[in-house]
Amino acid sequence: MIKFGTIGTSMISEEFISVAKQNQNVKVVSCYSRSKEKAKEFIKANELKARAFDNFQEMANEIDAVYIASPNGLHFEQAMYFLQQQKHVFLEKPLTLDVKQAQQLYEVAMKNKVILMEAFKLIHAPQYNFLDDFVKKYSPFAATFSTNKYSSRMPDVKKGIFNSVFDEKLGKGSTYDMLVYPVELAISLFGPVKEVKSMSSQLSNGVNFVDAVLMKHESNVITNIMCSKSSNGLVGSEILSDEGTISFQEVLRLNKINLYDIEEKKNYNLFDDDKEDMMKYELDVFAKMVLEDDLQLSDYLLKISCETVRVLNIVEQNSL
Repeated sequence: MIKFGTIGTSMISEEFISVAKQNQNVKVVSCYSRSKEKAKEFIKANELKARAFDNFQEMANEIDAVYIASPNGLHFEQAMYFLQQQKHVFLEKPLTLDVKQAQQLYEVAMKNKVILMEAFKLIHAPQYNFLDDFVKKYSPFAATFSTNKYSSRMPDVKKGIFNSVFDEKLGKGSTYDMLVYPVELAISLFGPVKEVKSMSSQLSNGVNFVDAVLMKHESNVITNIMCSKSSNGLVGSEILSDEGTISFQEVLRLNKINLYDIEEKKNYNLFDDDKEDMMKYELDVFAKMVLEDDLQLSDYLLKISCETVRVLNIVEQNSL
């Protein structure tokens, strides 16, 4: 049984607790908030038998692993603390806001022989295998990923109110909160990136809310990405080869996956939608890695996460 502590009291933390209750290998035993009273309220609201903490050191003594769902800009400091205490870390995306910090976390995790995993749900979902199989069989040359999701925080942004997601230091806007999904998906499918071209639009505080990105992978696949947090996109995504095309809706869920075979001139429906909470799959993988001490899989996943942060850094630099 893996004894978990949580950091963060947002909806994503509630989602984690919900799937953790369904996992026989996991038990949430403590919750952290800067306000202990808020942590107690969170525990009560989620019907947990857990202790409330407002101190990392005290919580570290009670747990085997920690789930971190704090604002993006706090990921590095918090993850580093628990890795140094030789605790396993399940960290919400993005891994960090800086590739050098991501590498530092990677090195400390490997040195201390503990599992560090970014909570990037797409690669662990069963439907991801349809895309992976297509890439292996059809050898694609290009992909177009569309990720446009209207943020519930946009009305505040229009009033000049920038909460954590759109904060310059804590969230850094669409680039690190939304673009991370298609970039990481592309890297997991096509491999490391050797060239990045991008343009972005900024809010008045300087953070991006629209990103247009063109990446060329070391495999020579070219990925085109359109991403924003200011509108709901209606166009899906596709991966192209000279033998077939695979298309899907919603990069955030990988649903409605279809294959068009050029030789047969036929469309095949491969997958509609998965009603399961996708966090279930990533928590299953994390728990399995911890229980089996699978540092090899951890290494593989961390390299994808670090490469993703490197590309996001380039996109951010291009927008300055």
